[in-house]
Amino acid sequence: MQTESNEQRPDNNKEHSGQLDLNTLVELLNQHYDKMQTTVSRSLAQSLPASTPIEIIFDSVTDALLSVSASGIIRNCNRVCSRYFDLAKEDLIGSELGRILPFVEGKTLPCSLEPFMSDLDDTHIEFNSGEVDAVSGSGRQFVAEINASKLSGVDEDIFVISLRDVTDRRDAERILRDNEERYRALVENAPEAILVLDVDKNRFSDANDNACLLFNLSRRRLLSAGPEAISPKMQPDGTPSFGVRRGYIDRALNGEHPTFEWLHKDANGKEIPCEVRFSRLPSGDKRLVRVSITDISERKRNEELSYAQNKILEMIAASTPFDRTMRSICRCTEKISSGLRTAVMLLDSTQSTLSVEEAPSLPDAFRVQLDHTRVAENAIACGLAVHRSRETVVRNISTELAWKGLHASAEEHKIRACWSFPLYASAGHIIGTLDAYVDEPREPTTDELDKLGRMAKLAGIAIKREIDEEKLRSSESRYRGLFENVVDGVYISSREGEIITVNPALVDMLGYESAEELKGAGRTTKLYVNPIDRERVFARLEAQGFVRNFEARLRRKDGREIVVLENSRAVYNKDGVIVAHEGTITDITDRKVAETRVFEEKERAQVTLQSIGDGVITTDAAGCIDYINPVAQDLSGWDIRSARGQPIEKILTIINEHTRSTVENPVTRCLKEGRVIALAENSVLIAKQGVEIPIQDSAAPIRDRIGNIIGAVMVFHDVSRETRLFRQLSYQASHDAITGLINRREFENQLVAALESTASNGQLTHGVLYVDLDQFKVVNDTFGHTAGDELLSQVTEIIQSNIRSTDILARLGGDEFGVLLERCDEERAMDVAEAIRSAIEEHRFTWQEAFTNVRCSIGVVVVTQESPSVASVMSSADVACYTAKDMGRNQTHLYRDSDASVRHEEMKWVSRITSAVEDNRLELFYQPIITIGTQHDSAPGHYELLLRMRDENGELVQPDQFIPAAERYNMMSTLDRWVVKQSLEKLADRSSDHDVARFTLAINLSGTSLSEDRFLEFVVDELKKHKLPKGAICFEITETAAISNLSRVVHFMQALKALGCKFSLDDFGSGLSSFTYLKNLPVDYIKIDGQFIRNVVDNSVDESMVRAINQVGQAMGIETIAERVENLAVLDKLAELGVSHAQGYYIARPTSVDSFAPWSATAHAAPLMA
Repeated sequence: MQTESNEQRPDNNKEHSGQLDLNTLVELLNQHYDKMQTTVSRSLAQSLPASTPIEIIFDSVTDALLSVSASGIIRNCNRVCSRYFDLAKEDLIGSELGRILPFVEGKTLPCSLEPFMSDLDDTHIEFNSGEVDAVSGSGRQFVAEINASKLSGVDEDIFVISLRDVTDRRDAERILRDNEERYRALVENAPEAILVLDVDKNRFSDANDNACLLFNLSRRRLLSAGPEAISPKMQPDGTPSFGVRRGYIDRALNGEHPTFEWLHKDANGKEIPCEVRFSRLPSGDKRLVRVSITDISERKRNEELSYAQNKILEMIAASTPFDRTMRSICRCTEKISSGLRTAVMLLDSTQSTLSVEEAPSLPDAFRVQLDHTRVAENAIACGLAVHRSRETVVRNISTELAWKGLHASAEEHKIRACWSFPLYASAGHIIGTLDAYVDEPREPTTDELDKLGRMAKLAGIAIKREIDEEKLRSSESRYRGLFENVVDGVYISSREGEIITVNPALVDMLGYESAEELKGAGRTTKLYVNPIDRERVFARLEAQGFVRNFEARLRRKDGREIVVLENSRAVYNKDGVIVAHEGTITDITDRKVAETRVFEEKERAQVTLQSIGDGVITTDAAGCIDYINPVAQDLSGWDIRSARGQPIEKILTIINEHTRSTVENPVTRCLKEGRVIALAENSVLIAKQGVEIPIQDSAAPIRDRIGNIIGAVMVFHDVSRETRLFRQLSYQASHDAITGLINRREFENQLVAALESTASNGQLTHGVLYVDLDQFKVVNDTFGHTAGDELLSQVTEIIQSNIRSTDILARLGGDEFGVLLERCDEERAMDVAEAIRSAIEEHRFTWQEAFTNVRCSIGVVVVTQESPSVASVMSSADVACYTAKDMGRNQTHLYRDSDASVRHEEMKWVSRITSAVEDNRLELFYQPIITIGTQHDSAPGHYELLLRMRDENGELVQPDQFIPAAERYNMMSTLDRWVVKQSLEKLADRSSDHDVARFTLAINLSGTSLSEDRFLEFVVDELKKHKLPKGAICFEITETAAISNLSRVVHFMQALKALGCKFSLDDFGSGLSSFTYLKNLPVDYIKIDGQFIRNVVDNSVDESMVRAINQVGQAMGIETIAERVENLAVLDKLAELGVSHAQGYYIARPTSVDSFAPWSATAHAAPLMA
């Protein structure tokens, strides 16, 4: 083909170049489509006239045709290309091929088309086609099958491309593959066995795994065999499996789906009952049938078992002999599974031994060994099943120790396992076992367990029926004996009153010699003294069918009358017609006489009981009320008609007043214990209307002549008045009148119980909180004791809101509270203490348009098994509370053993301080207070005196070591007296030349001294003795001390100011209510607390506080002193804020008064900040 093209090229060059290309292209197209044999170009060329334009031929081709230059430019195309690529022919011609066939981009066109090229010179038609992705002008992608040929041109090679959209074909192929895969998956995963039968070949052409498993054949062997290989010769109905036309295959080939039962067999010859379903498979010329096979062996066994069970039920209902029924049950049970042998064992009357009732398939020797099997934990299966009341499975008898005595016999008879099931009668009562003995060591399947359980129920029904029938026979025998020997008279008479039969008791009761003599006396009507009584009995029998406790008088043979009770009923035939009467007659003559006497005695007793003031209730032996007198009716709220016959517990509900638990009724106890029972204290009767009445009572048994208890009598009375009085006294003795809380004594009683609980349980702990209000005295002194009482009540509510309802809160005295946190550990106790402290701190106490804040110190003690006593716990709590106060108050502190040692050390300071005073080892230091701002040079000197102590060795002791002990043990007054005396005698300005002192000494006074009446007298005497100028002495009082005893402090200050003394309020700002109290205190100086001064330069809050205090002081004409000035920046800042005085280490450190000379010119001129 290639050679022919080269020879034609010179001739073609003679023609016009456009015509040459067109003719060559037509020839190439013809050759190309001849080879493809899928186009119609040849037929078109033959059928069309010679004059038909080549474009028409080109466009009539059904595939897309393109001629493309070697550079990839489309030279020409047909109309199909426009339809495929959604572009006009004019738009395609001249465009790049990569625009519609992206796979050619980035490579040369010959290389891209090489896999799809066909050789036109090859006379053997063989196409090299393939599939590629194509893109239309609208962006739609599709799969195209292409084929290409190359044509050598004058200027360059031309490639002719044939293209066809195969997207739909690809989708159809994919769907077909998916369907095939789904069908294969359905077949392989179907639960039943599936075969495909080639009817014409009588062979299987396909089979799933289930079919191979069912017939125990490999797929290869199964497909090489025919239906005869998997079917027995005969079917269960007696017909041969093959050779009989049943029409199943013909129906399947006709489109039906016949379903039928068929007996198959596997490779081992085991017969398998199956359900078979035929369906035709479309397969062209072949006749294929899809065969679905389901193994119904289990269903068949279930049907047989169900049929056998129904037959056994029929046997039970028909009262078939018991041994036959048991044998049938065993035979039916053995059909559940192959290799089973069954035994029914019955439990003896002692419930301790099992014996074989029926075991038709067990060897006699083995049955003998099973007899008298004991019921125990270590018994064989049947005995263990009864002992545990549940089925028992012994998988392997040879390994079970309990079967040791039966190992040889079991092995001999090939008994390898045993499954035992209890047999139940009514109400879960075990009456025996159903035992299955298996010929291989294994456990039962779930299905076997279910079926054996059903058979066990069936056996239980049969045995229960036999037991009931035996009881019925025994009952009939007993009834006959009862009839003959009963004390009461028994009779049967006709409807007309003719006596049919009577028992000996009735004959004797009426005084006759024999039953025949009584029958001969005539109808029953003649026996009644009053014939109307008999008529009434007859009428009730006719109307109601029975008579209950009818009292009448009968006449004996000797003419004597007796009183009897008759109980009788009518006897009906099958048509519901009364045919006879039967009943019993009881002689109650003696009882009637006794009742008359009792009635008379009862009347006398009734009058007595109606008259007494206590409540009286009598009951019968069962505790049901016989009588209740008027007082008891009033207290209980029950009248005698409603109460009579009711259980005593219903009428009298008695509870414990404190625990609210129900108290056992004394009558009930009296009847059980047979002795007099008295109610415990704090017993409360709940009346019918719900009213609670405190009572005291006792109950005594009532006995008959031989000592048997026949009832009880209870006597009780209302003790409400006595109880109220007792409660009032008891409450007052154990509670605080102001807060309503328990007092210290009751709190310690509760603490005793807590200690006892920890002693018996080492893991149990409790918490004790000791709460002391820090500023309670201020409220009392400022607002009065009524306000103080109100504050205590409010604090009580605050504490109660922060503890559990089960915790115990008490007022221990004054402003002290105790809290017992039961079942509480250390961490929880500290959390509760902190919550209480925080809540009290945040509480704002308001009284008559004024308000204040209070704080508290809390000591915490954990009560453990090691806590020795209540006194020890309370002492530890007190120590912990005082430690919290020493820490600055408004604190919580957990008691440690070291706290006690600290207190012990503090107590040592008492003697050391006393010795220091006596030995003159106290010493004064001074620290200057300077004036800052514009009046620095002209202001008089101001010095604060500070107390120090020398120890026995002459070493200096700082005040923080001995002052706390002095404050705690009330020695501050002694120290203050020493300081005042030394200051006035040795250091104060006593110049008589000036009315105003040249310098001021500031002396610190403790809160203890301010509260002491005689201390004021002492100071006044000292001042008058030394006659100091005004302003020579300034007493410094802490803000806390001032507000804790406000009224006394104001009086102290006013008395000394009248003598020319000044006052300074120390540590101002540390309290939340500082400004509130300031207006009530006639002070000259305010010493701003050092906590605000230290960071005044850097902390805007501290700066604002200092500015506010200074402004308030200026507004009230009070000068301000800043404490703890430790650098120049702070001093400058204070001057800027307008603070008038400063004191601190930056200015001067405290120095011994041995160098004190404030009046000397040298000292006054020297810089103070050196």
